[in-house]
This record gives sequence, C-alpha cells and structure tokens, in this order.
Amino acid sequence: MTPLGSVESLDLKNPQTSFDILALDKHQIAEGMVVESLFDQIIERIPAALGGKQARVLDVDTFVVRDPQVSTKGYAFVLSWSGRELTGLGRYLKALGRAFTTYQVAYVDGAGFSARLVRDGKAAGGWDALESVLAQLAVKSERTYSVDGRVRRQDRQLASFWGYLSQTYGDRLAERVAVPRLLVNWGLQPWFRFVWNIDRVLLVGDSLWVLEAKHKFPYEHAGRLQFGLNNGEARLIGDLIRCGIGVIHSIVVKPYWDMNIGSSYLISSFNARQSALVIGRTIDEAGIRQILGSATAHSPGHTTLTGDGRLNYKPLAASDFALLANLADPDAVAGGIARLLDGRVERQCTDTDLRAARLT
Repeated sequence: MTPLGSVESLDLKNPQTSFDILALDKHQIAEGMVVESLFDQIIERIPAALGGKQARVLDVDTFVVRDPQVSTKGYAFVLSWSGRELTGLGRYLKALGRAFTTYQVAYVDGAGFSARLVRDGKAAGGWDALESVLAQLAVKSERTYSVDGRVRRQDRQLASFWGYLSQTYGDRLAERVAVPRLLVNWGLQPWFRFVWNIDRVLLVGDSLWVLEAKHKFPYEHAGRLQFGLNNGEARLIGDLIRCGIGVIHSIVVKPYWDMNIGSSYLISSFNARQSALVIGRTIDEAGIRQILGSATAHSPGHTTLTGDGRLNYKPLAASDFALLANLADPDAVAGGIARLLDGRVERQCTDTDLRAARLT
C-alpha cells in the first residue's frame, strides 16, 4: 500500500500519478533525477570518447539493503525490464553475487512487483511476489515511509517534474520515475532501515563500472574545500569494489553555494551550466580503505532521506578529484570520464577552480 492506494491500482500511464508519487519524497530526489538525466546524455557520448571501444549502459535500477540483525549481510535488488536488450545483465548479477544475496525484480502494470533469486548470474528459483520474498528475509518495520514537509518543497518538485522530467522521459516516465520510487519507498523501505541505490552501470569492454553522479556544493573546513560522502554510500562503494566493479564518483558542483537553490538553473540558464563544473575520481581498494578509515563527520536532518535525524559522512577533499569540464560541454565531460576509465587524469581540481566558478 502507498498513500495513493495499492501499487496495483495506480494508473502509471497518467503523468500526474508519477508526479504525485515523486511529491511524497524530498524535493532533492526530483532534482537528482534531473542531474541523472543530464548525465545520461553525457554517458551516451562516452563510447565515442573511448575511441570506439565498446561501452553500453545497462538498463537496470539497483537497490541495496542490509539485514536488520546482521549488518554485514546485504541484499541487492536489480529491477530490469523484459523485452529489452539485456547484454551484460548476467555478468552484472554474477558480480553482485560476490558481496550480496542478489534478486532480480520485475514490475508488471496492474500486478505489481515480483522477484526471483539469482546465483552465479543465473535464475536460482521462480518468480514470487516481492512481499513474499521480503517476508522471508527481514522483520517488517512498523514505521511508515514519510518525509518531513520542510524538505518537500513543491515549487522545486514542480519545476523538476513538469519543467523537465515529464518532457524528457515521455512514454518512459513511469519506468524512469514512478516505478523505482514505488519499489524503494513502499516495496523495500518498510522492511529495512536504509536503502541505497546504485547509479548508472556501464559495461566497458569486459569491465563493469558504476558511475555515480551527485549534485552539491562544497563546504569549507580548515581553509580547504571538501565534499561529503555518507557512510552508507562509502560502505557500498567498498562492496562494489569487492565485487570487481570499478567505481567513478563524480559531482556536478553547484555554482550556487546555497541549499535553497535547486537544480532548475541546469535547465534554464546556459551561463549557469557553464559555471557548473564536473569533477570526478576513481575509487579503488586503497582509496576506499583510506576513506572508510577517516574520521566521521555529521550533517543535519535536511541531508537525510526523510528530513530528520542526522547523516554520518566521510569528508572528501576537492583536490582529490579530477576537473573534467563544465556541464555545458557534455563532449568534454565524456572525454574526462573516458580518461578516468583508462586510468588517466589530465588535470586535478583545485579549490581555486571551484571558488572561481562560484556565482553566489
């Protein structure tokens, strides 16, 4: 059940339903989807930037949870769509199996979600209703999923959804927006304390890569600029590396260093996009060991999923990232990512670069 009715009863062909689902989340979820969509346009250019080396994006959404009683035990749920090009899916599921108990998830309009266990990249059981599968894995929480109204700014949700997402995704709106949010918030969240998503998954030659794209501005500590990586995401990166999957952590740096300014500038202002620098870094085994071993800092409630409590995070120095390009030049950003995939860095980011690009 959702606040809008049962999942099976929702009319996902109606764009308003997708908005109503998204409006129940914090506004940064919608704004993050805008950034992800813009990054998809960059990812499309990566094969050319790699000089023709085969590269493809896997058409999946992946969510990771931890066992409520045994935090070292994790589960990965991979939402895929039947009838689509599935090249690389088996390889990806097999890789995840090195660190997680893995399930493939399907959504059927009018019937809801189903899941099946995967071992060694292959189906190890039949399809069952997702709720039946989860009932065997975890103790259902009494908490209902709700987000503090202070972090659900409808003006920012409206701008992201009707100003960009609805037009960009068109007839794929439900699968790109509504279905993943339904799966996270009312499929998985009631059973587990936290749910983490894995951003875009790329198959480059024979190698799997996860490309994360965040949208944030830096903060200053002891005269140096830093970004935060929450502890759960850092631990997830460590798991992915253990799976043999490469990780690129990238950030679209907001030129407006103000939490009250959303992502609409990415759509409406070319000059602002020119000032939105894109930085990135690969994180390998040594890198994640150093990150996880560093001191933990704490951020206020507005940074959490539901808008309350606090978030524990690891500080990342801005100077540890490569400066790729600005968001207004997607070909240059794709070239920068291609260099990272090849293990090359053309130019490190400096605090001076970020301060010079700042608009307010």
